[in-house]
Amino acid sequence: MDTGLSRRVAGLTRIFRRPGARRRGRKAETRAPVIGKLQLGQRTIYILPTIQGALFALGGTTVLLVGFADRNPITVVLATAMLSLFLLSLVLCYRNLSGLTLQASEANEPGNPSARCFTGEQASFILTLSAAGRRRAHQDLLLGFSPKEVQPLEVAPGAVISATLTAPAEKRGLMAAPRLHLRTRYPAGLWQAWSRPDLAMNCLVYPRPQQCILPPSAMRVPAHAQGQQSGARKQGVDDFLGLRSYQSGDSRRHIAWRSLARGQGLKTKQFAQEADPEVHLSFEPFKGREPEDILGCLSFQVLQLSHQQKRIGMTLPATQAEDEKPAGDSTHQIARPLHIKADQGEAHKHSLLQALALWA
Repeated sequence: MDTGLSRRVAGLTRIFRRPGARRRGRKAETRAPVIGKLQLGQRTIYILPTIQGALFALGGTTVLLVGFADRNPITVVLATAMLSLFLLSLVLCYRNLSGLTLQASEANEPGNPSARCFTGEQASFILTLSAAGRRRAHQDLLLGFSPKEVQPLEVAPGAVISATLTAPAEKRGLMAAPRLHLRTRYPAGLWQAWSRPDLAMNCLVYPRPQQCILPPSAMRVPAHAQGQQSGARKQGVDDFLGLRSYQSGDSRRHIAWRSLARGQGLKTKQFAQEADPEVHLSFEPFKGREPEDILGCLSFQVLQLSHQQKRIGMTLPATQAEDEKPAGDSTHQIARPLHIKADQGEAHKHSLLQALALWA
């Protein structure tokens, strides 16, 4: 019968481990601060014997004592060789990490497409590893964000390699990459050297899209479809507007050849078509819902309307924390809503999603 003793023991184990984990985290921050580029050295490398290494050293010591007791030179030589191999492995294991340079890739900038994802997806982080010199190789490396999920790596002499690591994106906003776990047991597995660098890598996490109804303005039929005139026009191919000077990249089909024949120079025909109505997104249609749900709906609407090539504008309210600031406190500025003008295109879509991700 289960008396709950195992659960109590597990709970006590977690309680005793927490202070040790916090101490190790503070020690890692002191010896390996957050930095974009780091060369591993004495202050950032830790090394201890493995279980196999400790047993090997214990066996060598035992053989050495027995050799001295029996005055057997062959036993003493064997024990000395074992202990020498143990100490040589210490030097080689440390040297396998020493001098290795780790650097965060420029692809980790939030504006880069590879440094963006949605909540619930895997955030990607890219870093480079550079060898210590043209004659130094770094073998049997294991790199990852946790000791259980690592990938094997090897850096040839004078080489620079790239590694991509992933971590679950659980919350929207600017996600900082966890500290790295880099370790090696080269050459014989008797020692383990490791480091915990933090390369200040970031990934912008957008709100997870939640399917919802599009705004009524997105379904609105343009005025020209109802036989009405409208003054809102944009560059297109429907109505002829006039001529302008030729610019590099203009389509040959739009060149005014007749004007060229008359000696008026190279001209380009301009056309126009009526613009679709703008769609403005805000929190108003979702009153009473949780802010995170609203952000997910707005994220879905941005993706759908961008796919339809709509012009999208957005207004986000002031944050709740700013709204609750004391009215008489002159040290705080008055919080104002965020207004984003209507526009379209891939860059505008990501600017809207970024505003949703960073809203707090």
